[in-house]
Amino acid sequence: MSSLKAVSVKHIVQAVLIAMLLGCTQVDTRSTLPQIAGNNPHAAMTGPQVVELLNTLYNRQFPNCDKNDNRPAFLCSGIIFRVTDKNPGDTHHVWNPSPTSVNNGGVSFSYLRADSKFGRLAWGKGNGYMLYPIFGAPWDKVDLDVLCSFPIDGWTWNRTTPCGPYASFPATSQRCQSAGVATAEQWKVVWDTSPGSQNLRQCGFDVSEATGKPAGVPFYQSVRARGMLSQMPAHFSEQNEIVIKTWPQNLQDTLPLMAFFFIAGGTNAGLAEAQGNQQDFYDSTTARIWVPVIRLFPPSTPETQATFEYVESDQLVKP
Repeated sequence: MSSLKAVSVKHIVQAVLIAMLLGCTQVDTRSTLPQIAGNNPHAAMTGPQVVELLNTLYNRQFPNCDKNDNRPAFLCSGIIFRVTDKNPGDTHHVWNPSPTSVNNGGVSFSYLRADSKFGRLAWGKGNGYMLYPIFGAPWDKVDLDVLCSFPIDGWTWNRTTPCGPYASFPATSQRCQSAGVATAEQWKVVWDTSPGSQNLRQCGFDVSEATGKPAGVPFYQSVRARGMLSQMPAHFSEQNEIVIKTWPQNLQDTLPLMAFFFIAGGTNAGLAEAQGNQQDFYDSTTARIWVPVIRLFPPSTPETQATFEYVESDQLVKP
């Protein structure tokens, strides 16, 4: 091999190693998430590609995106999902906001990642749907607005607005920035000193664009506070809550819905409902958009990790 070729190969190897290292740091966002191939906005990721994306998002313990506090971490890391409940014969689409969400202006989700763990889903449900992050969604999907983040279930149906205070505890339960809570440690003090009414006394971290302030820091403090609770056996089994601004009905063509999921194990009780929702979504979208059914294995202890799996036989609609 000539010296020129040797130098060229060396430079190529160095470039690859640098790219791999950068892929493990905080600077990677949209450009390094697994992408949908081609220019077709309705093209779907394969099931294995969705699992790859979920693993990437779950393991990114970023304080923000691109080292920029104007870009909160939910834009490029973590998994945003909502549990669903649909009885046989029910004709409503699970991705449409409920009447309660329409009235109060917010839809409740959970946020799961390696430093924001919990072992049980809201209401103990066994299935639901997952959203693409804004940095990584197909280009024709709408950007949903995250309004606030509660480190643990905020019992938002009892609040004056989805992110607002509970009437009996107006001082501590208002938005954290207004309650004088800026850090996870300060939030935890309020939690620890509010026995019997902790969920309602807690404040929610305001991450809405309406504040006009960078949302990166408050969102990350919410994640940190969740991490503190996850180490406590009494609270590991209760999910966190983020609230997304209510979107219009029947937005299935442009809603950033990435996958339906069910809790795997035992009799796989949530599989049938997840399959039905997959079929309903496919039939309801103009372009017949396919999204996979994914198996979710939640962490069983604070020390274990969530895992995700795609199984071909779980798909009622074949890709």
